Amino acid sequence: MRRRFALALFFLSALPSFAQDAVYAQIPAHPALWTVHGSKGTAYLFGSIHALPPNVDWHTKEIDAALAKADVLVYELPMDTAFQAQVQKVIQDRGMLPEGRHLRDMLSPQARKDFDAKVNETGLPPALFDRMRPWLADLSFEIEGMKKQHFSARTGVETAIEDADKDKRPVIGLETIDEQIALLAPADPKVELQAFEVSLKTDAGGAKSQNDTMGPLLDAWMHGDTARLDRLINAVISRFPEARKLLIDDRNKAWAVKLAALLDEDKTYFVTVGAAHLGGAGGVPNLLRKKGLRVEGP
Repeated sequence: MRRRFALALFFLSALPSFAQDAVYAQIPAHPALWTVHGSKGTAYLFGSIHALPPNVDWHTKEIDAALAKADVLVYELPMDTAFQAQVQKVIQDRGMLPEGRHLRDMLSPQARKDFDAKVNETGLPPALFDRMRPWLADLSFEIEGMKKQHFSARTGVETAIEDADKDKRPVIGLETIDEQIALLAPADPKVELQAFEVSLKTDAGGAKSQNDTMGPLLDAWMHGDTARLDRLINAVISRFPEARKLLIDDRNKAWAVKLAALLDEDKTYFVTVGAAHLGGAGGVPNLLRKKGLRVEGP
C-alpha cells in the first residue's frame, strides 16, 4: 500500500527536481467542506490532496470564506517557518545510510533489478538514490512518479494555503515529524528492507498503475463525492487491516480528541488533513459527531 502523508510530499523541496513549469487551462473543483461547532469554537474541516496537478482550482466561495474567517490554521504537521529546516534535518539524520553503505548492495538479486528499473524510470542519477535508506528511496520513487504525472506539492492544498497566508496566523500540527516518520520507517532495519523490496515488486505497473489509482481518487475529490472517495480508498486499504488501523483509524481517533479540545476555545480553525481521514463511519467528522459536537457537511 502506498503511503501518502503530509511529510512525504514536502520532501519534494529537499530532492532535486528537473521538471519544467508549464501553463495549463484551469479546471474548477468543488471539494467537500465540513463545519464543526464546539462548545465555544468552530472548525472547518477540509480534505486535502497533498499533491495536485497545476490546473486544479479548488478555491470555491465556501472554502475561501472559511479560510478568511479562520483564526488558526491546523494541519497534519505544523507547517510553520521552521518546517523546511526540520524536513532537511530528518533526511540528514534519519534518511541516509552510513558512509560506505549502498542501498543497491543491500538488495536481493531480483530486487536489485527492480531497483535499477525504478531508478531508470525516474531519469535521475542513480547516485541520488543509492545512499538513501530504503524508506526514503521508496518515498522518493513515489514522489518522482507523481511528478511525471504533473502532480506537485507546490500546487497541493497545504502548500497553497500556507503560501497565501505567509505566517500571518498561528499554525497547529496534529502530529509531529517524528510521529509521521515512525509510520514511514519501521524500527527494525530488516523489516524496512523487506518492505522496500515488496514495494519495488508491487510497483511493477509503473506510472500507468499509479495513474489508474490517482485518477479516480482525484476526480471524486474534485466533485466533492465523499461516498465515492471513501469507497475508492477502502478498496485499496481494506486489503491491509493492520495498516488501516495504524495509518487511518488510530490517527483519526487521536485527531478527533485534539480537535474536540481545541473547540473548547473561542476560536475559528481551518483544519486541512488528507481526504482519506474525513469520509465514512471512522472519519474525523463522524467521530466528532459521536463526541456530541454538531457537524454540518456532506
